[in-house]
Formats: sequence, C-alpha cells, structure tokens
Amino acid sequence: EVAITSGGIDKLAKYQRLQITEVWFWENNQLVVYHWSGEGYEQVSRSTLLPDLDLELFQRCLMMPSLTAAKKEFVKALRG
Repeated sequence: EVAITSGGIDKLAKYQRLQITEVWFWENNQLVVYHWSGEGYEQVSRSTLLPDLDLELFQRCLMMPSLTAAKKEFVKALRG
C-alpha cells in the first residue's frame, strides 16, 4: 500500500501498531525508507520488500517534472 500523507517520522508509532513492515516517506525532496527491526523502525538505504529497486533512480524519476520523461528514464535504466 502506498499512502501520501504528512507527518513523516511522527507517524511511525501508528504504523508500528498496525505492524507495517516497511514505511516510505517523501521528506524534503528525498525518499526515506524505514524498516521495522522488531525493536523499532530503522532508516535503511534499500527496501527489504523491493531489494532490487534502485531507490536513487526512483527518487530521480520522482523529481522529474514530466511523467513521460520519468517513465522513459525508469524503463531505460531497468533495461540497462
């Protein structure tokens, strides 16, 4: 599930109660990923649910003003 919301890290307690394994936030024009470690959420550099996803590429595409250009860039990178 993807949720567009405000509140960022302040909402982690809510996600913890719901036992959400991984949470992504868009904060200050950056994608920030948190993973539940059993003790609490830890910021991680790679998604554990989508380990092959290049988060830097994904973030770069999110920042593009054109959806068409973003799709082309993302697909081009996937094809290598």
